[in-house]
Amino acid sequence: TLAIVKTTPSLLGEEDVMRTRQRRPGVQAGTEGRAGVYVRGGGVDENLVLLDGVPLYNVDHLFGFFSVFTPEAIKKVSLFKGSFPARFGGRLSSVIDVRTNDGDMNKYHGTIGIGLLSSKLQLEGPIIKDRTSFNISGRRSYLDLLAKPFMDKNQKFNYYFYDLNAKINHRFNDRSRLFISVYNGKDKMMTSHTDGDKDISLSEDRSDLHWGNLLVAGRWNYQLSSKLFSNTTVAYTYYKFNLNQKYLENSTPGKYGNDYSSDYSSGIKDLAFNVDFDYHPLPNHHIKFGGGYLNHHFKPEVQSSRMKYNDDGALIDSTYTSMG
Repeated sequence: TLAIVKTTPSLLGEEDVMRTRQRRPGVQAGTEGRAGVYVRGGGVDENLVLLDGVPLYNVDHLFGFFSVFTPEAIKKVSLFKGSFPARFGGRLSSVIDVRTNDGDMNKYHGTIGIGLLSSKLQLEGPIIKDRTSFNISGRRSYLDLLAKPFMDKNQKFNYYFYDLNAKINHRFNDRSRLFISVYNGKDKMMTSHTDGDKDISLSEDRSDLHWGNLLVAGRWNYQLSSKLFSNTTVAYTYYKFNLNQKYLENSTPGKYGNDYSSDYSSGIKDLAFNVDFDYHPLPNHHIKFGGGYLNHHFKPEVQSSRMKYNDDGALIDSTYTSMG
């Protein structure tokens, strides 16, 4: 997969796993340069994207121009455009199954990449030779660091994203193996404008926007017999989107000013447990079966606002909250 990613045309020198899927028949890129996948007319949100078998609900950085998958952390990507296997539960457009690198059990090696927009580091190797291995990778953009010298002292702009992947692979014996996967990624943008100084008057208009995913998964593979194989997965995922805006006005130092802030957040938490079995009664006969439990905890459109202002010398403090 990594070899294919590196031969695919990239934006600003940033190789992207999802952009390689856009070159498949029946797949469209939508807006030029973006990493979104549109399969046979479906929308981006109609695709099921799995990381080591666990759903991710937003796989975009920089408002859709890059995906959250660092190429050096990926071992295999499978794209299902139709006739989805029943184990995925079904989707309108496609299923994209991303599997991360298990790590090398025999020797240490890694890569370092420096690009126009971001830099990345990847390292893998044995913890216990021939028994336990690890693979860890990280990526961070530095648009905020490049823009900082050009910012006016009263104006600030800060945007960056990062990805962290880690995986541990432990082999108990020839029949039993355990995988532990962790992913954490976030986009964060801040804008701020300030007028005046501390001795005269001060007003500040600030906006903070951030969104990201956290995923922790454990998978145990066990061979029950020469014909029966089990796969047990326990996973936790959390996606959060948050927008905070604040306006502060203090026209007279030493006295209460006007303070207005608003907060909008939305998110979803998943707790999942799955047991799958692969049965091979005959060389050309393969049966998959199993079951699972999935707990969704939705937190849609929670909005709150707070106003503090000076009314003839008295401080008025009011808070309002609503849920969508």
